[in-house]
Amino acid sequence: MTENKKYKVLARKYRPQKFSDLIGQDSLVKILTNAISTNRIANAYLLTGVRGVGKTTTARLIAMSLNCMEKNKNNCEPCGKCESCQSIRTDHNLDVIEMDAASKTGVDDIREIIDNVKYKPVNSEYKIFIIDEVHMLSKSAFNALLKTLEEPPEHVKFIFATTEVKKIPVTILSRCQRFDLKRVDALKLSEHLIKICNFEKVKIDDEAIALLVRAGDGSVRDSISLLDQAIINNKETVSSEIVNNMLGLADRGKIYDLLENITKGNASDSLLLFKDLYNSGADILMIFEELLNAIHSITQIKISPDLKKDITIPELERSKGHYFADQLSMNSLSIFWQVLFKGFQELQNGFHLYQHGEMIILRLIFISDNPHPENLDDKNILNQKNQAPFDIKKKNEINNIAEKISENNLKTTTGNTILSISSYRAFVDLFFKNREALLHTQLYNSVKLISFKEGEIFLNTSAIKDKHFNRNVSKLISKWTGRIWQIHSSDSNIGSSLSEEDIVNQQNDIKIMKNHPEVKKILDAFPGLSIHSITDITDTVDETDKHNTDIKKKEL
Repeated sequence: MTENKKYKVLARKYRPQKFSDLIGQDSLVKILTNAISTNRIANAYLLTGVRGVGKTTTARLIAMSLNCMEKNKNNCEPCGKCESCQSIRTDHNLDVIEMDAASKTGVDDIREIIDNVKYKPVNSEYKIFIIDEVHMLSKSAFNALLKTLEEPPEHVKFIFATTEVKKIPVTILSRCQRFDLKRVDALKLSEHLIKICNFEKVKIDDEAIALLVRAGDGSVRDSISLLDQAIINNKETVSSEIVNNMLGLADRGKIYDLLENITKGNASDSLLLFKDLYNSGADILMIFEELLNAIHSITQIKISPDLKKDITIPELERSKGHYFADQLSMNSLSIFWQVLFKGFQELQNGFHLYQHGEMIILRLIFISDNPHPENLDDKNILNQKNQAPFDIKKKNEINNIAEKISENNLKTTTGNTILSISSYRAFVDLFFKNREALLHTQLYNSVKLISFKEGEIFLNTSAIKDKHFNRNVSKLISKWTGRIWQIHSSDSNIGSSLSEEDIVNQQNDIKIMKNHPEVKKILDAFPGLSIHSITDITDTVDETDKHNTDIKKKEL
């Protein structure tokens, strides 16, 4: 009973106690430690990033460091032992006020803080306000905070944490020093989990670590919480089988067996394996998500063969991935990905998921380069293990239907030809050519390009109110080009819109034109004359003349 009372979950037990304990945030730690050591401390800090990467922990460490009573002058690390550090750690410090904006969103809650600002700290050097999930504050609450945030008293510091930085007004952002906490990479996260297992005296295999890291998706807290759950399931050892069952993942061995049968054109065995996975409790969506992950993993290994030595990738994926990478061409992998991705999207909005899943598998079989099932010896098919005898005539009818479905799907997913787009401008022009006026205007005027590569674009879409904008753009461009495009939103401000680029380019052209000898003479001869814009003379040809010219050309 005493042991149960003393038990602390691993995520809290191994929470960083100093800046050097933060995992995968080297850049943040370096900047903060330098700022605190040299006493160049901002009025307000904004910590952003996905869940579980250390935003709140970092906020508390900053508070501990600023108010530490026994801190070394040449070092920013809090001692962790003084009364101030201990009280902040246990959330009992009168000068460090934490507020959860998710539950206190109103202007009255912020007014309490503003009223509290004028009072000096009781026991510490600074009065520090930590507001978690700050994006949840109402518009009026943000407005109430503006003036205080811009010119707070010297003894007051603000630290904000958020997962949704796009929802914070620009007026607030401009008054804060912002730090983006990164997702922790797989290798560092694996090393951290192994270290915790060593402290907890738990044996864990590499495969289980890799599965936990993947499920954690760069979040330290999520990964440790999953490890904690796995240890509770089995106190002495944690195996990949335990983690698989705990996470509800489809058996990866069977997923690769299913993929092998699909690539070999074994329709009946593929459907039997799919049924077996379904009967064992695997979710239909999870099965196809795992198939997508398998194709992605194989493609990565095909492009970078050295990945087969990467210990952060489960052993099964490395060995099977290497095998399939040798067997499948890049074209086949690309087609498999597109059909699976399309099928996965259909399943998310579908009803008869099991039947739909079977049809996606048939689709994959019939578009592959391998022999189709109807070309195999009927006797051999009938005698395959666990296969019930089919009526040959009915089987051929099923195959013909499946072939028609796969042909139609191939036309819609891959197209007869793939249109290549080499630049973002060409990408936007395609919307103009296809008469998508609204989307073209938004892409030209309101969207800032962050990065472009064929098939994947990162855009700053903060000025777009339509939440389906990315999906609509992706759907249309994929249809027109015959390949899948991924459109991502970014909150980066390093890019510019095409309209802004064109304005800059035109200003440069005008500058050059002004220095042209003939133009210079005209400008000198007529004082007050200025160049407003430059237009290609071919763009001003009268449409009637152009039409008549075209007729004459045809007659000739």
